[in-house]
Amino acid sequence: MNRRIFLKGVGGATLAVPFLSSLQNKQSKAQDAAGPTRRVVIFHTHNGCLTNRWFPKTSVGTLSEADLQGTTLEGLTPFVDRLLFPRGIKSYNMYGEIQAVDPHDQAMGSKLTCAKIAESGNRYATSHSMDHEIARQVNPNGASPLVLSVAGGAGGSIKDILSFSAPGEAFPAQTNPRTIYNQLTNLLEEGGGGEPTNEGDYRLRRGESVFDLVDGQLQSFIQQDMSASDRQKVQAWQDLLRDAETGGGSGNGVTQECTQATADGLEIESFISQSPEGDGGGSDLFGGQDVSEAAFKFGASAMFRLMALSMICDTNRILAFTYPGYAIYRFLGHTHDHHGLSHRNGSLAVGGTCVNGVIDMIHQIDLFMAEKYTELVTLFDSIPDGDVKLLDNTATVWLPELADGNTHNTNNLPIVIAGSLGGYLKQGQSINVDGGGEIDTGNSEANCTDGNNSNSNTFATASNMGNAPINKLHLTLMNGMGCKAADGGPMTEWGQFDGRNGMISDPGEFEDLKA
Repeated sequence: MNRRIFLKGVGGATLAVPFLSSLQNKQSKAQDAAGPTRRVVIFHTHNGCLTNRWFPKTSVGTLSEADLQGTTLEGLTPFVDRLLFPRGIKSYNMYGEIQAVDPHDQAMGSKLTCAKIAESGNRYATSHSMDHEIARQVNPNGASPLVLSVAGGAGGSIKDILSFSAPGEAFPAQTNPRTIYNQLTNLLEEGGGGEPTNEGDYRLRRGESVFDLVDGQLQSFIQQDMSASDRQKVQAWQDLLRDAETGGGSGNGVTQECTQATADGLEIESFISQSPEGDGGGSDLFGGQDVSEAAFKFGASAMFRLMALSMICDTNRILAFTYPGYAIYRFLGHTHDHHGLSHRNGSLAVGGTCVNGVIDMIHQIDLFMAEKYTELVTLFDSIPDGDVKLLDNTATVWLPELADGNTHNTNNLPIVIAGSLGGYLKQGQSINVDGGGEIDTGNSEANCTDGNNSNSNTFATASNMGNAPINKLHLTLMNGMGCKAADGGPMTEWGQFDGRNGMISDPGEFEDLKA
């Protein structure tokens, strides 16, 4: 076949791509990695919880709806077959292990770094955190992770800091949803309510396909006398156009487009309008202020939707949201701050007598956090992502600071993961990664339960089980995201230590968690 005719035909079809801005966007997504675009979202909370109410009733095995009934996580019942509970995990920097520094400082500084913290000054971590490692390796253009909070959660205190960009370099959360939204709106294409930008977009909006625009050209071209090899090239080009229009049919690209119409559908402006101005205020270290109800409710909802929009626009694949931990939930009827309630005595002191009704107040906060995590999971499940939902290609991890807040223990951490990370993780199961057998919940209600202010706090509330290093969970997530070691293979080590000996002695992922 005449080469000039072939190039003319292919060139004419090629014009369809830049001619249609919406098609161009889809084509770029269809040409992304062979598998789905995967993401990790961390939902972080402070001060532990009532562990005996939080965990599902089945500690090892396949989960059913009955396992969540009557627990703190009952709201997640519709998603039970898409949840994974990695049981038996410990963050190896609690007080007296590795270091003897403030237990909250250690728990925060080591949570994502698995590294020591500075023992004086700001007590920042001595290594970067796993969210920055993921961002460096897989984020588009190496963008920094998106770390968000509300109502004073952007402070520079180690008690607020979860993310570290480098040794000794804190990466504070952003707390103003308007700022985040303004950054994203520059990327949004017109869509929905906006006018089409050109004839191609106009015809697509009327329901015509790419083939409607180039069908005549292709048909006349196919009728040319050409070799079997050339005909295969034309067929490949038709397939490319079809893939560009449909997203490839393999779940590679987010079905929802990065448009203003999508942002409007997420109702971001509505939630921002119900949020406080600026960072929201209303939270401070050691209970100095009331929680801002509007920030904790509507500000968080705005942040969740901004996370979803960032994922749709593929500006970030590693995201975190953390609630502040040191303020009074006045809107729940409390007069003591969350941190003091976790101590059971309503103050910074350790021991002493219990606040009247303290167990019920802690449970109220636990239920509020569970409600917001469920909101986040439900949101991700409402957004198409290729052939599945955004939730399915994401690992949405509820990762706490502590297990039982009374004893400040970091073993047997209450962790749940919603979504399979694009098929990398098992679903609908509770798995004890520390030996495989049945594992207890601890008993956060072992004391302070009778509502009597003279009830002494005995600290008999934590589990003694669950000591598998959290490093291996981080490695599982990082490898699931496609991170690589220096030799090009899977990552096998993360952090500075994974046990009391102060070194890495158990490399690799949690194989039991992988699908």
